[in-house]
Amino acid sequence: MLNLPTKCYFLNILGHFYPFFFNTTYRMVAFAAVSFAEGITFGAWLRCIAVPAANNGDETYTIGTHSWGGAPRAARLNVTAVAPDGNAGFNMGMYSDLDGTGKNSNGDEANLWVKPLDMVKVSYGKYDNGTLMGGVCLPSWDWIRPTSTIALGDEDLFMSKNDKTGLMVEVTPMENLYIQVMAPFTKDAEKAAATYKKLRGGFAYTVPGLVKVKGQYIGVGTDKIDYAVNGKKATKDEYDAAVAANEALNVAGYLADGTKVMDGETKKVQKEVEGNSNCNLEAEVDVLAVDGLFVGAGFKYYVRKDGDDNNAGDEKMRVALGATYQVLPELKVLANGAYWTAYGKDDKKRDGRFQAGVGFEYDLGDGLAVNGDFRYLAKEGIDGKKTKNSDHMSFCLGAKKNVSSNGYIGVAFLGQTNSGNFTDSLPGETEKGDKFTWAIPVALSVSF
Repeated sequence: MLNLPTKCYFLNILGHFYPFFFNTTYRMVAFAAVSFAEGITFGAWLRCIAVPAANNGDETYTIGTHSWGGAPRAARLNVTAVAPDGNAGFNMGMYSDLDGTGKNSNGDEANLWVKPLDMVKVSYGKYDNGTLMGGVCLPSWDWIRPTSTIALGDEDLFMSKNDKTGLMVEVTPMENLYIQVMAPFTKDAEKAAATYKKLRGGFAYTVPGLVKVKGQYIGVGTDKIDYAVNGKKATKDEYDAAVAANEALNVAGYLADGTKVMDGETKKVQKEVEGNSNCNLEAEVDVLAVDGLFVGAGFKYYVRKDGDDNNAGDEKMRVALGATYQVLPELKVLANGAYWTAYGKDDKKRDGRFQAGVGFEYDLGDGLAVNGDFRYLAKEGIDGKKTKNSDHMSFCLGAKKNVSSNGYIGVAFLGQTNSGNFTDSLPGETEKGDKFTWAIPVALSVSF
């Protein structure tokens, strides 16, 4: 401990040299901040959809949303940091969704990365990686998406993006070849065997000016299956035994002791699938040989050990096509379509189903543009019979005005037959009704 005279003596000396220390420290901090800032960039992309009027066939509603549904996001910040030599960095996002909680949410990405070799990038975190994703988006995808497309989606019509969390390795061993491998290590402890059943990997190879070929394997591993007996959680064996007892008595819905089996009142029971047979297989071929023309074809197949017990919904196989063509400098035409088969559901066989759409984008000049599309989703079929009013036709016509160099405002009209919905934002029956639904979205978008 210092006594009082000694303390005063040191304070005297510190006071004498304070300007030097302060100025030097200030300069060092300022230099560090500038040097650090040179490797950090901030950006954002936002699109909010305000809907002054939308009608489900009976009532008119107002909605605030996104093109993809959910609470509108009026503010966000994306941060990217890169070391001066380009061999280390991180990505992150902070989102402010107007969901009434007043809390910011994590963004689509939060990961850090290093490059131990020029051709190898190793990263860990949460991703929104669309390097292998493929599809053709029609104009209504950027307004409020009708259910005649939300059944499959547009941007991942051919191949899926990687939006998982884990350890990723990206390799570019030669020009025009890209390889991606990821293991889903998360904060939750999991048996190693279960984790490695969910490995994913893919590649993309481009022959410049000719063709691009992509492929992807996505391990599924653990499935969640719903089983219940008498309204209570049950194992698959218990459920199967109850069903067998019903069938033996030929009295649907009752056990041997006369109690009712309420199959519909299910609760989630997690089951770890044995083996590594559950996976998604994806492939895509893009033709790049004609200037101004893009043609792509995609294939997805969902390998499942237990039939409809899968993470792909009902879908079993998908074949998809898409094309864009720049007819004139100001006119672009677009088209996409897909056919898919399904796993059985509720002991019923789902028939194959298809969707198709065409669209256009036209630049009027002076920052004005118009766009539109028409889509059709075929009727759903079960055991060879079509369900009533479950097909949809939709159309969209919109106009946009660029504002500044990084924003626009737009308004559109969308309509849909047979009670089709828009990003699931309208209440009421949306699949089997016979009402005409419509919406007038107003879009505001900015990017930095």
